[in-house]
Amino acid sequence: MFEPQPVKPWVGVWNATIPGSDCIGLDHGKFKVVGSEDCLYLNVYTPKLPQEGLIPGGLMNVIVYIHGGEFQFGAGIGCGPHYLLDSEDFVYVSINYRLGPLGFASTGDDVLPGNNGLKDQVAALKWIQRNIAAFGGNPGSVTIAGMSAGGASVHYHVLSPMSQGLFNRGIAESGSAFCNWANTKNTIQKTKELAESLGCPTYYSKDTIKCLRSRPALAIANSLKNFLSWKYNPFSPFGPTVETIGTDRFLTNLPENLPAQDVPLLLSFTQEDGLYPAAELVSLEETLVEMESKWNEILPFVLDYNNTISDESLRPEIAQKIKTFYFGNNTVSTKTKKEVIEMLSDRLFKEPIARAAKHLASINTSPVYFYEFGYRGKYSLSDKYSKTGPSQEFGVSQGDDTMYVIKTEYGDPHDNVEDAKLIPIMVKIWSSFAKTGVPDIGNSTVWSPVSKNPTDPLKLIKITQNQTLEPQEYLNPGNHTFWSTLPLTEFPGVNLPENIKHTEL
Repeated sequence: MFEPQPVKPWVGVWNATIPGSDCIGLDHGKFKVVGSEDCLYLNVYTPKLPQEGLIPGGLMNVIVYIHGGEFQFGAGIGCGPHYLLDSEDFVYVSINYRLGPLGFASTGDDVLPGNNGLKDQVAALKWIQRNIAAFGGNPGSVTIAGMSAGGASVHYHVLSPMSQGLFNRGIAESGSAFCNWANTKNTIQKTKELAESLGCPTYYSKDTIKCLRSRPALAIANSLKNFLSWKYNPFSPFGPTVETIGTDRFLTNLPENLPAQDVPLLLSFTQEDGLYPAAELVSLEETLVEMESKWNEILPFVLDYNNTISDESLRPEIAQKIKTFYFGNNTVSTKTKKEVIEMLSDRLFKEPIARAAKHLASINTSPVYFYEFGYRGKYSLSDKYSKTGPSQEFGVSQGDDTMYVIKTEYGDPHDNVEDAKLIPIMVKIWSSFAKTGVPDIGNSTVWSPVSKNPTDPLKLIKITQNQTLEPQEYLNPGNHTFWSTLPLTEFPGVNLPENIKHTEL
C-alpha cells in the first residue's frame, strides 16, 4: 500500500524472456486469490530493434494495452499483440497494475490517498516515455487502449493531471469513468472495514496503514470476499476514487466535473456488453429463481447502485421501477434471459459509455469516434463465465471485439474461417486510429465522429454479424432516458446528499 516507486537499475543482464508475475487479486472465474506482490512489470513487443540507432522509416507508433478485470483481477501477459503485429509495425506494451484493496484502498487523507493502481499505470507510461525509443517506439506517438476496467482507465488518464503529455490517443472498449462500478463511492468506509477484519486499528490513519502493511497480501486480497454481497456482486468493490486531499492527486474531482486532455478518442461497446457478468447469472435456473425471490435486496448490488441512491427509503421503489421497465409483468426466469442481459448491459456499460462519449465530444475539439460490435463468433468471453458451457445463445459479450486485435485467453478466431476474416478488419480500425487519430474502414463508408451537441443522437459504426460496417444513429443508447429518471446520484440534476467528511481514520 505504497505509491509506486521509480525502477532501480539492475546489475548484469535481465532475463526478459520469462513473464513477470500477475498482480495479486481475487480471480472472478476461479474465486480464489492468484498472483504476487512482486508484479509491477510491463511487457514490450517489437517487430524490430534499432540498429546503430536507426530504424528504416523512423520510430514506430506505440500501443499500450491496459488489461480489464474490473480493477480486481487480470494481468497484462494475457493480452498478446500477435494479430496486431502480424500485419502492422507497432511497438506494443502491456502493463500490470495493483488490484483490489492493494491497489485502491484509501484512508481519504495523505496517508493513503487512493488510486495506487492507476498511479502504477502512470508510472508505466512515464517509463515508456523514457525508454520506448530503445525498442524502436516513438514516445511522441503513444496510443493507450483497454477493455472494461482498461477502458475506464483510458478515460481516467484522459481526465487526470498526472497523465498529461504521456499519450496522444485513446481507445476505450466496454468501459468508461462514467460507469458506476468504475467509481467507488465509499472507499474510506470499506478500507476501515478491511482493517477491522484483519485486526487493525482504525482511529488514526497512520496506525491503520502501518498495520495493514504488516498483514500478508494474500489475506488482504482474500478479504475482498467480505465485500461481495451476492455471488461476485458488486463486481468492483475497490476501484478509482476521488482524492480530496494532497498535491499529488490522480483524480481531483468526479469525472464529469473534470477537463479532459484534447486527444482523439475511439470508444465502443458490444451488442450485449453486460454478458459479463450476466452469463454467470442467466446460465443457471436456480440463480434466476433467487434473483426473482430476492429482487429488492439483490438488485442494488448486481447493478451497483447501492451507494448512489439519493434516499435510502427509495430502494424498493427503484428496484421495482427497473423490473417493470425491463420485464413488464413477467418474472425473472429462464424465459427472460434476454431481459436480464439487456438490463445489465444498459446499466453497467452501454448507457454510461455512450454518455461519456457525448460528454467528451462536447468539451474537446479533437474527434471522438464510436462503434458497436455486433459479431458473435465461435468463442466469447462470456463462455468463460457461463456455468452450462458455450454461451452462443446469449449474444455478443464485452471483450468479444478485443479478441480480433489482441490475442486473448478465451479463444483463437483462426479456429473458424468466418471469424478469421474479421481480424484484418478490426486490426485496420485499431492500427489506422493509432497512427492518425482517425479510424480507417477501407471503403467509401464515412465514419462520422460523435456530435459535439450532447443532445444529438449518438453517431457510430455498427460492426454486424455479416461483418459489414454500417453507420448508425442511436437516439437513446443504453435506455438513457429511463435511467436518468431514477434518483441515482451519478446522473446530472439529482440532488446529491451533503458530503460527509470521514475523520475516523
